Amino acid sequence: MNESAIQVTIAGRTYPLTVADGEAVRVREAAGKIDELVQRFQRDYGVSDRQDLIAMAALQLLSDSPAKTEEMGTPHIPAEVFDGLEEIHSLLAQAGLTQEGAGEDTP
Repeated sequence: MNESAIQVTIAGRTYPLTVADGEAVRVREAAGKIDELVQRFQRDYGVSDRQDLIAMAALQLLSDSPAKTEEMGTPHIPAEVFDGLEEIHSLLAQAGLTQEGAGEDTP
């Protein structure tokens, strides 16, 4: 399997990712949707903590998914979505921005 190295920016942070060839556009679009929600939540609710904003965006995206997938039939969330979330979580932990990282979010 051929892979490509890309970078996506979410909540002001850049994340280097390795994705299967042909997946870069889809991953960038997904990161863009997350970033749009993060910016909207920050603007509308005055939240500044990145981890809170990303969690709120994840909840919004996943809570919207069941309604859409029920209309289409069998719910399906691609494994790549979970892999990408695990990678982002790991990067946040390495940066000390999760409870596992035991750090506080710094601006």
